[in-house]
Amino acid sequence: MGNSYSQEHKFDYRSLNGVDYMKRAYWIGKEYKIYLESYGIPSERVYRIAGLPLHMEKEGIYISRDKYIKLMDAIEESIDDESMIKYSDISQIFAFSPPIFAGLCASNGLECFKRVAEYKKLIGPFIVIIEVTDEELTIRFTFDDEEKTKLPRLVALTENMSMINMIRTGTGLKIIPTKIELVEECPEKIIEYFGVEPVISDVNRLHFTINDVKKPFLTENNMMWNYLEPELKKRMQELEIDESFSAKVRSLLMELIPAGNGTIEVVAKDMALSKRTLQRKLSEENTTFIKQVNHARELMAKNFLMNSVLSTEEVAYLLGYSDMYVFMRAFRQWTGMTVKQFRLKHEVNA
Repeated sequence: MGNSYSQEHKFDYRSLNGVDYMKRAYWIGKEYKIYLESYGIPSERVYRIAGLPLHMEKEGIYISRDKYIKLMDAIEESIDDESMIKYSDISQIFAFSPPIFAGLCASNGLECFKRVAEYKKLIGPFIVIIEVTDEELTIRFTFDDEEKTKLPRLVALTENMSMINMIRTGTGLKIIPTKIELVEECPEKIIEYFGVEPVISDVNRLHFTINDVKKPFLTENNMMWNYLEPELKKRMQELEIDESFSAKVRSLLMELIPAGNGTIEVVAKDMALSKRTLQRKLSEENTTFIKQVNHARELMAKNFLMNSVLSTEEVAYLLGYSDMYVFMRAFRQWTGMTVKQFRLKHEVNA
């Protein structure tokens, strides 16, 4: 991200025709600050280090994977081992996390972990890989880039603890994994919580016996699951990413334009490409750099106008227009509506 423009001008990509145009963007709810504070974690300090807005007017924001890693690293700097265990307590998390709640509504650990794996991307830029044999179930935690990016230590530890806590909460039994593999060393207090000493490995993976994961959950709730499932599926659809090259250019432009850096030279440099290669790759997708600039401006303009109280002049400035009337003419070309008509249609005061 790294935008130099003021934080209140950040925009919510969910409203852009139901498509998320940020590459690998993940939702941080407004209530997350409350969750951090409940464990004595200084949320304002954490948000400042991670570069997140301290005050969110809406229900939350999407952040990039890099920003998510910064957030997790900032939390780890501010948390002790005891608080890390509490932070992983799903009896607190589920109130903030529908995917976790959905897991607890399952009939047993096997179904629980499958549900969490399916919807994990809603609560972080990493994936949960479940493997089942006749004898055991394993859960592997990794980023969605084929393990090119290392999981922050905080994430590796808290994910293991959360899964263990979930099966213990669901069954009402102190189930102990048969094996835990971690990429990094584990604090003594957390080893005590696990009930088994982790082994150093090249992956972060948790092992349970098949018998343990098939034990019935006392928390099973089909009625609540029937309510949650459609909403979770809808959120997953919103998270679908356009992985085309032009989408990556647009995503970068959305960061650069408000900072006044949306030129082909800056974009090419940020993508580690020559201008000629960038233009060729766009040409292969039957588009041009100018078209992508206009597309990015249109998407941002719609979002600014629908989701903020910025004046038309301020929106024009953020989109790189020195003349408000040039922006207004461009907006009418894009949408067939004037700015005022668009605001009224979306119930925002002109």
